Amino acid sequence: MFAPVVRGTGGGAPRIEILSHQALPEPRLIGAEDLERPDLDCDWVKVETLVHEVLMNSEQVVLECQTGPCKFHVLIEGPLPPESVPWDLAEARVRLRGVAATVFNTNRQMTRRFLRVSSLADVVRLDSPDRRSTPTVVRADDLFRFTGAGPDRFVRVRGAVTMVIPGSGLFLRTDGGGLWVQTAQPLAAIPGSIVEADGWPAVEPMKPILRALSARVVGKVDPPQPLEFEGREVFHAQHQADLVSLEAELLDVFRGEDGTTLELRNKTTVFRALLDLQAGPLPKLIPGSQVRVCGIARISSVGAFVPLQGEDKLLLLLRSPADLRILSLPPWWTPPRVAMASAAIIATLLAVYGWNHARRQRELDAERRSFEAVLAERGRFAREIHDSLAQGLTSISLQLECVRDEVTEDPERAFVHLESARRLVRESMREARRTVWNLRPLALGEADLATALQRFAADLTHGGEIATQFETEGAPRSLSAEHESALLRVGQEALTNAVRYSGARRILVELRFGDDWVTLSVRDNGRGFDVAGLTGKGFGITGMHERVAALGGSLSIDSRPDEGTEVSVTLST
Repeated sequence: MFAPVVRGTGGGAPRIEILSHQALPEPRLIGAEDLERPDLDCDWVKVETLVHEVLMNSEQVVLECQTGPCKFHVLIEGPLPPESVPWDLAEARVRLRGVAATVFNTNRQMTRRFLRVSSLADVVRLDSPDRRSTPTVVRADDLFRFTGAGPDRFVRVRGAVTMVIPGSGLFLRTDGGGLWVQTAQPLAAIPGSIVEADGWPAVEPMKPILRALSARVVGKVDPPQPLEFEGREVFHAQHQADLVSLEAELLDVFRGEDGTTLELRNKTTVFRALLDLQAGPLPKLIPGSQVRVCGIARISSVGAFVPLQGEDKLLLLLRSPADLRILSLPPWWTPPRVAMASAAIIATLLAVYGWNHARRQRELDAERRSFEAVLAERGRFAREIHDSLAQGLTSISLQLECVRDEVTEDPERAFVHLESARRLVRESMREARRTVWNLRPLALGEADLATALQRFAADLTHGGEIATQFETEGAPRSLSAEHESALLRVGQEALTNAVRYSGARRILVELRFGDDWVTLSVRDNGRGFDVAGLTGKGFGITGMHERVAALGGSLSIDSRPDEGTEVSVTLST
């Protein structure tokens, strides 16, 4: 608040105590210059003014007044029944007394001045109601011509009602075109009623209006038919306030506080139509429909200062839902539906392509897995042949070489080597059968891993000059079949290579068990070799790497010329 006020405590009403009753003091007489002063707020004043129009706001009477250049409103406290409203005060001079009321903005600036009046007794008419002469009957198109009726001319117009806006006025179809008659008086008029209105002309941007002092129904005819137009034919000042009809395409529908707004297009002309909320609901509307609308033309210009006429906006005021008629629904192939159909077709094609691509990919994956399985099986079978039959044949070959060397000098010792060779042949045959059927190595089927390795080392070096030593560290335990088979095959390959190629005199085999790992190492004191030079060349070394890699383990071969060789493999358990 920007003027002193009295408020109650806690947000309630102030406590008022009446001490005595006295006559009202004489109000201060003010003029136009005082009405524009902000510090007049809440003063008890009286003023002489001209009433331009009488309005009703709910049950409160409102007078539009002007004193000099200052325009303000007078609020007469109600309620007043309609028959008590002083409609004849329009364009009359009066003396008012009341309390000045002010509206301030947030910058403490006055933006509006009111005068609050307790009753009609505080409004005194200064001129005689009979001062007005008999109104002159004129045509609507004669208002504000060079020789026509001006703002001080008391005139009468006559026409058929095309639309009534209660509390604001009515539209007439006259001999001189459409006319807006501004009056807040209640009038029992409907479209087709013949109305006579007395008042004063007023200037508006497109066409003059009549500020009515009084209006009355004097007859009735058939409701006027709308004037039909095409495109921009309606955009002319003479059609302002007239009942018109246009065929158009519905572009969109908006619902707001003022009512339902339709956006329409007639050829290249886009305009709007408005139906008040109180007029009733419109039927379901589909954008793209062809419709015919009729209503009161309200023409305006977006450029208020364009010379002469600049009509380029049109609003049709619909009177009821019957003013809208659907001529045809939109064709199915509207741009949005074409876009939706195109999107659906593209999506279907993409789906079919994706399904075919996925199917082909599955087929390729199946072929690849099948090929990889064949390669894996070939590799497995080759490793098994190499690690079982080839190693067995190597052992047999070594025993037969001993037979050859000792058959003449020591037949009994040669016979022992020959028996060992026969036993190795039988074991190799059994091993071959089990390999073909993808079973565990024969040695692991008859003993644990440590025993199988010891037996193989003993058979390989039996009767020879190579000494083998086997050591176990940690608590031996059973491993999975895959782990035991891999360790046995790696150990057999390392022992066979040491016997055949290293020229070693001693071989140490160590098997160490940890909590979640196991390590096998085979170390000899032979001549050694260049590991880098043989990497990828020997099938045995390649097979060892493949077996260990398949189980996620690690394999190392440490060897240098004349310093022996150590093969070590570690697997997680």
